[in-house]
Amino acid sequence: MKRAVLLLLFLTCSAAAQVGTWRTHSDMQNIRDIAAGQDALWAATGGGVFQQLSDGTFIRYTNIDGLSAIDYTAIAVADEGLVIAGSSSGMINVYTPETGWFEESGIARAADLPARGITSVLMHDGLAYIGTEFGLAVYDPVRREFGDSYQKFSTLRTQLPVSSVLIEGGRLWVGTSEGIAFGELDNINLKDPSSWTAFTGTSSEQFGAIEALALLDGKVVFSTAKKMFRYDSGTWTEFRSLLPGGEVMALRENGSHVLLVTSLGVFRIAADAQVEQIGSKVNADPYIKGTVMRDVDVAQDGTLIAASNRGVAVYVEGEEWDFEKPNGPNSNLVRRMSVDSEGLLWAASGNAEGGSGMYAYDGSVWMNYTADTHPEIMRNSITDATGGTDGGMWFSTWGSGVFHRGINGSVEAFNTSNVSGFPGIPVDEDYAAVRAIEMDDQGNLWVLHYLGTTVLGCYTPQGQWHFLHPPGLAVDLVVVDFTIDQFGQKWVIVDDDKFRGVLLLDDNNTPGNPSDDIWTKLTATDANVLNADQRVLSVATDLLGDVWIGTDRGLRTLFNPREPDRVSKTCFNTRCNIEGQVITCITVDPVNNKWIGTREGVFVLSPDGSDIIAQYSVDNSPLLDNSIETIFVHPVTGIAYIATGVGLSSLATPYVQPVQTFDELVLAPNPFRPGIDERVMIDGLVEGSIIKILSVSGDLIAELESPGGRVGFWDGRTDDGGIAPSGVYFVVAAAPNGSQSAVAKLALIKP
Repeated sequence: MKRAVLLLLFLTCSAAAQVGTWRTHSDMQNIRDIAAGQDALWAATGGGVFQQLSDGTFIRYTNIDGLSAIDYTAIAVADEGLVIAGSSSGMINVYTPETGWFEESGIARAADLPARGITSVLMHDGLAYIGTEFGLAVYDPVRREFGDSYQKFSTLRTQLPVSSVLIEGGRLWVGTSEGIAFGELDNINLKDPSSWTAFTGTSSEQFGAIEALALLDGKVVFSTAKKMFRYDSGTWTEFRSLLPGGEVMALRENGSHVLLVTSLGVFRIAADAQVEQIGSKVNADPYIKGTVMRDVDVAQDGTLIAASNRGVAVYVEGEEWDFEKPNGPNSNLVRRMSVDSEGLLWAASGNAEGGSGMYAYDGSVWMNYTADTHPEIMRNSITDATGGTDGGMWFSTWGSGVFHRGINGSVEAFNTSNVSGFPGIPVDEDYAAVRAIEMDDQGNLWVLHYLGTTVLGCYTPQGQWHFLHPPGLAVDLVVVDFTIDQFGQKWVIVDDDKFRGVLLLDDNNTPGNPSDDIWTKLTATDANVLNADQRVLSVATDLLGDVWIGTDRGLRTLFNPREPDRVSKTCFNTRCNIEGQVITCITVDPVNNKWIGTREGVFVLSPDGSDIIAQYSVDNSPLLDNSIETIFVHPVTGIAYIATGVGLSSLATPYVQPVQTFDELVLAPNPFRPGIDERVMIDGLVEGSIIKILSVSGDLIAELESPGGRVGFWDGRTDDGGIAPSGVYFVVAAAPNGSQSAVAKLALIKP
């Protein structure tokens, strides 16, 4: 218990003091390219860029730190610490120790190009030769300008993707999706396709796509998916006809050898084509299933360092590859979030691409749980999470039902193997796909079954299972989500050819007695009710018991859930208008604001939905993408976690769960220095507190409305707009009805 109190106190103070702060929580283990510099290793990843120092410390860089994208695909290091990173969108960022990161958007903004992703970066004589999905671009990082770009090489087709770039002597080589070509560096007119010499094959076979280029013993070699070829005296000859296995990823010069990277491992190839495997292949023990190697480089001390989808892999002679990665969630995908009794945030990865397990976050460190590292969770496809009545957590899976994780880490599973009647899917009765879970006020766990013989399952505190389905409606329904209102009614979203809309169940709080169940169907396209274009996508119950429904045409509200046919449009006037938006998710924060996720970002609505309090998109915030998957506002810290299809962002807000009764007001900073300190935080408020700033003589200096939760703020200004003079002030907070109050003393010092 003491640990929990300390944890909550730490999270509360740190979060509230940083209101307005954005963070990006991305997975950086999925490395696409690495480059070893003099003092550090740099990596381009699916979650940004990181630097690993010689002592093993990782420094993460995301859009919060000056990057312009999240999915980075290529990176190169030059002298004096200059780094160039390219992304899948074509955005390029350049780093110097003096300037930090700056952006080069010329390629990304070239709307005339069919594809603009960056595939490789090679530094040579102060210039960056950038392989792209449309050809080759040359960039001068000192002048911060692009030179020529080359989109056609000899007779090869225009705008072919360039997979790799190599400079050999005075020649510039490019590997493309249809062959290989070179041009002379001293030729001032390489934009002329005839200035290039191209090769598409030997006299006996076509090359096809060139996967990687390198120098071996002074000669150019390249690899296709199946073979390696060498260029000697103007002729290409087959160098090695049988590769070690796996998809070819990279070639890297290494002294008198070349290092070949395939998806299965790293291999050293000599000039006589002899192959030596370095370490074990990663498709077997002791490596995690699904590990893929992608690149390799050599550190200053000669250590081999490989890039993989599991992080950086370091090789020590005679041992196995040792994997390391920056701390972060196990994936950029998050489907649902919840908190446990100690304030720990839990995120479910979902079932996309087989899922990535579940992740827990204590405010500073991510802890990841997968079926490989924790077999007791059975699957990586975790679809939902919710807190249990015993302080533990419940999780749902896509295939293995649900499981309960106790506060001691013990796991108990419930599925078709041990629960009679637990539904599977039509093609596999043992495959229990659960879309969502939720606890009701009676301590029952409700389970939403996908394509099941029943729509809902209920696990009671007495350990009994009950399964419910609307009579007369077909089984095997495609369900999306559900919520439980203040009366215990279940609002189930169905998106099936057999029915689209909301199924409302009133089980009269007797889940074991189907005879008193009342089922109501609300059709999505009914103009008098939900008025959706085609689909209902999201649903939530707010703190007053109102039910909010998100459709593909806007937001709907039931202010009396007992009357499901009385549905109101919400936020559709000139002051608050999100009508026409696709509402992907709805979350209610601790002060009853509505966080609305759409395909165009996030809208934060006032408790009654009549005003837009805030709006966030990629255009006005560090949000990673405008297409919102889910949102969760931590009740203790007030931090809003916003998940998109490309990563997770968080925003510290003042919407913290208020205290029930006043105890002690905590002011920070105290003393408060306007102009140096942005504002003073007032912590310890009841819901809807009115705040007054009084002088020692009792004069009213300022009167403020709190954001509604446990914290409020004062910027040091009087009601007249000026900065209050130096002195001691009383901060008085009172409940809206005046039934209780609290006072604290504040010192204000004008700089």
